[in-house]
Amino acid sequence: MDVDSLQFSSRHFLHLLESRGISGTWGWRFATDQHVWSPGLFRILGLDPQTTRPSYDLLVGLVHPEDRGRMASGAGLIRDVSQGKQTIRVIRPDGSHRALSVRSELNLAPDGRPLGIVGSVLDVTERESLRRAVAAEQRRRRALFDRTRTLTFSNDPDYAYTFSEEAYELTGLSPDETADDAFLAVVTEEREHWRAVSLAAHQVGRVYTMKPVLYIAGRKRERSEIFTVPITDASGQVVDWGNLARPLGTRGSPPLGMLLKGLEQAIGGHHLRAARALLDWSMSDLARAAGLSLSTVKRMEEHPDGTAQRSRHKAVETLRTVGIRFSVLDGGVIAVGRR
Repeated sequence: MDVDSLQFSSRHFLHLLESRGISGTWGWRFATDQHVWSPGLFRILGLDPQTTRPSYDLLVGLVHPEDRGRMASGAGLIRDVSQGKQTIRVIRPDGSHRALSVRSELNLAPDGRPLGIVGSVLDVTERESLRRAVAAEQRRRRALFDRTRTLTFSNDPDYAYTFSEEAYELTGLSPDETADDAFLAVVTEEREHWRAVSLAAHQVGRVYTMKPVLYIAGRKRERSEIFTVPITDASGQVVDWGNLARPLGTRGSPPLGMLLKGLEQAIGGHHLRAARALLDWSMSDLARAAGLSLSTVKRMEEHPDGTAQRSRHKAVETLRTVGIRFSVLDGGVIAVGRR
């Protein structure tokens, strides 16, 4: 690809490439100082192609100050400074931030002189947001384990378990060992009992608790409690299971990740009414505090299964903020209390 081919590319072809709104291209012919940006790049940067004159300096000027030092200057590009592939942040004119994966390639003359440069841009904001969220979740999970030896893990509807690094550290087992038997950490004399309890709960898709004695690394034994909740899709089908394990009697272990999602899904209208009663709140009070409409709160209490997950999360998080606690008791019962 060279600058000329970019300039005269079929508009239809570029439209096909950029129709999803996450990609764009640019080019710069050094001899004439001509800059060419595709419509997709203007959209990604939040600029009006009718009023914006494209230039490499303008592109660099939109890069977040903390990332700008990794961008080659215009003079550097002309001197054949390689850009390579990297991820940067840009700040659009409206103040919003986007994460972009950028890559450029020099077009060289037969004698090696740089004639121009072309570049591609891919909006990876959602991917970067997910990466940061996953990293933050891992840090929270590790901090919780270091403080209370509480750990989380998951399993799919086919009973295939995914354990965290903390689980292997706690039990001294390897991934290969747990792949053969996910209950291998449970002491031999209790193993089949708790396996049966788990299978029975999975068959009906309900919240449940277990209190097995586990083998701990270093040939120790320890009574633990495990909380397990189903995670369902929009149709109510169980698609995963979230689990939290901790030494019996441990307190102050907040639900994380999938466990939090599953617990929120298990909270019914009667739980919300009980929480409001403890606070002496009306439906209007909850709606106002959570930033929801009164009709949404009514639907949550009367038909919770049909309520959007985001609305349910806002309501539950608001109640937690003002002191309400939702706890899983023996038998999978969800209790509502106030700190």
